[in-house]
Amino acid sequence: MKFAKIGIAAAALLGASIAPLALAAAPAQAASCSGSQINSIAVKNSSGTTYGTLKLYYNSSTGNNCAQLDRVVNYGTKKGMILSLYACGNGWLVSKCHQDFYDIGQDSGQFGQYAGPVTVYGKGRCIQVEASVQAGNNSWANYHSPVFHCG
Repeated sequence: MKFAKIGIAAAALLGASIAPLALAAAPAQAASCSGSQINSIAVKNSSGTTYGTLKLYYNSSTGNNCAQLDRVVNYGTKKGMILSLYACGNGWLVSKCHQDFYDIGQDSGQFGQYAGPVTVYGKGRCIQVEASVQAGNNSWANYHSPVFHCG
């Protein structure tokens, strides 16, 4: 009987020491793009309020372009976010890269902090990006880039 009580007490202590460890786990780190940041663009609504920040990167050693969209408005509240990164095709038209693309990276959903990162191979190509962020009042801010960062 004495051993049973010791076993129960040990199990209780072990359980008590495991639970706080599980609760103390660090929050997930945001994924990020590799390479050098080449642009940072505010994604604003029609009134000029910034809803998000679009960050673009280029990694010259891999030829990859990368984009991440960070939420500014209602940070931490899961609302709609859409991010599309296009590497233009060979016969692209200046405003229509998103319709004739070589590669595409997309991420969309209900996010509280960021969408992406998304990556496309873009060495020797131009890119185009589209980003949208929804606020708590269900209004949206949208950004549609020109064809840029060619090379």
